Amino acid sequence: MGDAEAWRRWNAWKYVLHALEEIAPEVLKDLACLVPVYREAAPHMDRSGWYYGIIDWESLEEALRIITDVPSLEESLAKLKDFREALLAWGRRWNLAHPEPFSWAIQHFPIWAKAPVVAGKAIFYPSPLVVIPPFPPFHPPEFDPPLSGDKKLGGWSEVEKELRQAFESWLRECRALYEEWALPHRELPKHARWWVAHRVKGWPIRTLHQRAREEGLVKDGRVLIEEASPATISEAISRLDRELNYPAQELSPPAP
Repeated sequence: MGDAEAWRRWNAWKYVLHALEEIAPEVLKDLACLVPVYREAAPHMDRSGWYYGIIDWESLEEALRIITDVPSLEESLAKLKDFREALLAWGRRWNLAHPEPFSWAIQHFPIWAKAPVVAGKAIFYPSPLVVIPPFPPFHPPEFDPPLSGDKKLGGWSEVEKELRQAFESWLRECRALYEEWALPHRELPKHARWWVAHRVKGWPIRTLHQRAREEGLVKDGRVLIEEASPATISEAISRLDRELNYPAQELSPPAP
């Protein structure tokens, strides 16, 4: 996965996780129930010498691969497999079986284990390690100042034309970079709530707004899941599916 794709996917999942807090807090409370399983696995998650520590789903998978069939690490293998299976069960229960929410969970468990009062609440959203490129530099065209008044040289109008062409070319470069990295933020909170209501809570698209009203998902007199045509909601959910890479490719089976 390239840096731009990783950045966009993380941003998209960040909106979904915000929506979970807002309209499906039961999902995070259910995740917090795995803190005891995490505590059992925690002593085996940072063993120097054979891997760098488990900080996300990818490193958990890698650790299990490395220690499988290592005679002296049977206990570590068993505890980490239990932790992995507990995460998978939670993800499948809520249709969130994807490396991004799993990684988010793994990064929150150490905090939740030390401070039970915040268990089940989002604390931070650690971003992926990516290199965000700067905007390309603007290089104006070279020309001699049209000071002689000689119309054959085109005068200022020709200079202005070249400058506009150069500037418009630079704007296209900037726009292309923006399109590669950025998400259209304005509508994403609304789309993420639709996504969570349908994908996670399992509500039919045609009833999202009414169901939210019936469930009391109202803040300051406003129903948190906005009303729209089924076609509009379906299109938004499908578009967010693509940004999230949802559903992910089948997760690999646990180590034997």
